[in-house]
Amino acid sequence: MPIAVAAMLTFALARAWAADQAFRGQLDPVAFDNSTRANVAGIGNISAALVGSTLIVSGRFSELASPAVAAQLRMGLAMGVPGPVIGKLTVAHAISGEIAGKVKLSVAQIAALHENAVYVQLDSVKAPDGNLWGWLEAVQ
Repeated sequence: MPIAVAAMLTFALARAWAADQAFRGQLDPVAFDNSTRANVAGIGNISAALVGSTLIVSGRFSELASPAVAAQLRMGLAMGVPGPVIGKLTVAHAISGEIAGKVKLSVAQIAALHENAVYVQLDSVKAPDGNLWGWLEAVQ
């Protein structure tokens, strides 16, 4: 009997560890200065699910000062610290619309995701180096 209980417990724990993990974030204007203030505007939200090692991202944005041109998944050293692109996302080329995509993450990128160091950046015509960004945080 103890073997059967141990097997059931192991199976239950394995399923819990393998469960999808949910993340979300708010898209806010990228840090700006007086020269870029008129070009950086908008709001939005993003959600993501880590399924295995694949991060599935979706979100919406609106009120941009110019149409979106690109969106990427990026990884910084910590929340709020910009970093390089780790995956490309699709985005509506409009002042409001949707962001979506799937990105296969490495072990280091998954660790960064759990440390809130992964974010979505949306670029626009007038702000090609970043219009909105949203840091992904685990849903509690």
